[in-house]
Amino acid sequence: MNETRVNLQHLLEDIRDSYTSPLEEIILTELVANALDSKATRIDFDVDTEQKFIRCTDNGTGMKRGAIKNYHNIAASTKTRGSGIGFAGVGAKLSLLIAQQVVTESKGGYGSHCATTWQLTGPYRAPWKFIPFSDKINNLRGTSVAIHFTDNQSHLLNINFVKDTILKHFYPLLNKRIMRDLLRYFYKKPIEFFINSRPILVPENGQDELLHWFNIRQGKSRAPIGVGYLTKTLNQLNWLEKMLGKNDQLTSLRPGLYISTFGKVIKGGWEWLGILPKNSEALAGIVEIPALAEILTTNKNDFLSDTTSLKKYYKYRKAIQEAVLPILESLGESREKSEITAEKIIKPLNKTIDQALNNLVGDFPELESLMGSKFKPTGGKADKKQTESELRTSDEVGSKQTQDDTNKNPDNNQTKETSPKGTEKSGSKNPVKARQTGIQIVLGEINDTPNLILGRIIDNTLTINTKHPAWQKAKTSGFQEYHILLTVAVILSEFLEMQKSPQEFINRFLASWAGQEKKVEGRLF
Repeated sequence: MNETRVNLQHLLEDIRDSYTSPLEEIILTELVANALDSKATRIDFDVDTEQKFIRCTDNGTGMKRGAIKNYHNIAASTKTRGSGIGFAGVGAKLSLLIAQQVVTESKGGYGSHCATTWQLTGPYRAPWKFIPFSDKINNLRGTSVAIHFTDNQSHLLNINFVKDTILKHFYPLLNKRIMRDLLRYFYKKPIEFFINSRPILVPENGQDELLHWFNIRQGKSRAPIGVGYLTKTLNQLNWLEKMLGKNDQLTSLRPGLYISTFGKVIKGGWEWLGILPKNSEALAGIVEIPALAEILTTNKNDFLSDTTSLKKYYKYRKAIQEAVLPILESLGESREKSEITAEKIIKPLNKTIDQALNNLVGDFPELESLMGSKFKPTGGKADKKQTESELRTSDEVGSKQTQDDTNKNPDNNQTKETSPKGTEKSGSKNPVKARQTGIQIVLGEINDTPNLILGRIIDNTLTINTKHPAWQKAKTSGFQEYHILLTVAVILSEFLEMQKSPQEFINRFLASWAGQEKKVEGRLF
C-alpha cells in the first residue's frame, strides 16, 4: 500500500480555487488537456449512470509503472511553459474531491501496462494502490481515467454537460477549417471526441458561407500567426433554403469573441478585446493563436500579468483588433467613429502626454505595446513626409524573425520568439533613434456599456467619453484639459502589473506632465 503524505485535500482545494469554472468543468477540461499533451488523437468518454462512473480514454503515449507513481504526487510534473495546455494531471487529482474512487489504467508501450485505484479518505489521507489491469484501452498505448461516484447526481454523468463542456473549451479542435489552416502544424492528425461511441461534431463545419473568416498578422512579413471568424449567433435562412427543408443555423459558440491557444479556449466575451459591437449578444466568434501558449499561467487558465507577458499580450490584442474591426464594419456592427475635438486642445495635449509617458515607460514597460510606439531621430525632427505607416517598431523587426523561423519549420510544436533587434548600431551612418509613445486622444460618446465610463482605449486610440457627467462639468467650467489628463491616467493604470500601484502611476504621470517627474515625490492620496 502506497500513500500520499501531504495535506492533499488542502492543495487540491487551492488549485480548484485558482480556476473560474465549476469543478466538474475543470475536471473534464484537464482530462482532455493532458490527453492532448500526451499526443492523443482520439478521446473517448463513456458515461454510465447505472454504474455511476465516467471514463475518459485516450490513445496517447501512456505511462509506465514509474510514471504512474509520480502521477499520484500532486507536485510532480515534467511540463514546461509553452509546451502544452494541461497541468500535471490535475483532472484526475481534482476528481478526488467529489469521487468515491479514481481508477487509472495505462499502457506505456513495449508491453508495459498497469492500473491503480485512488481515493481521498481524509485531509491527510489519500491512499492509492496497484490493482489488476482490466485492459479498458483498445490501443497499443494510452491512458484511461475512470471516476466513480456514490450516486448519479454529478454533472459528469450528464451526457449533454460533457458535450457542452468539450465544445466550450476545445471548439477549435473540432472546427475543420481552424485545424486545416493552423492547428495541423501542431497536431499531426485531426482530434476526435466521442461520447458513448458517438462523435462530437460542430454544425459550423461546411457552413463557411455563414462565417466571416480573418487572419491575424504581425510584423513586416505579415505572415499569419492566427486565424478566426465572426458570425451571428442565429443565421436565418432565406425562403428558398427553408423550402428545401433547411433549418436556421445556430452557432455552437455563446455570444462573444473567444481566444484560444493550441485549441484550448482561454478567454471569452468582448471586454478582453476592448471592442463592443452594437449588437454584441448577436455575435460570436473564435480566434486561435498558438504562440500565446508561452504566456499562459501555470494552470493554463489565463494569461500571465508580468511586464514581458503583458507586452506580448497587448501586441497580439492589437493585431486581433486590426483584423476584427473590418469584419464588424462589414456587418454594420462597428460603433460610429469618435469625433476628434478641436485641434487647439487635442494636438498640444497629445504631444505633452506622449512626453509624460515617455518618461514613465521605463518603469512601466507593460504599457508600451498598449500605447503603441514609433521611432524618432534624436538628432532632429522627423521628415514631415514620413507617414506613420512607414515608422517601424522593434517589435515588427522581432516579429519578422519569428515568422521566418516558423515558415522554415512549420511543424515545430513550439513557437519561437527572438528578442527585438536594437535600433542603435555602432558605426552606423543612420541617426540614433529613440522610442516614443504614440497615443491618440479623441472625444466621443460611449453608449455600449451598461455603466458610464470615463473612457477606454482600443489599439492606441483613447476615447474620452463625452457622455460622462464629469466631462460635461469640465466642459462648462473650462477644465477639459485636466479631465482628459486624469482620464488618460486612470485608464492606463488599469493595465499595470498586479503588484504595481495605480495611485503611484497616476501621481507620477501627472507630475511628469507638469514637468516635475524628477522633483516630485509622494503620493496622490
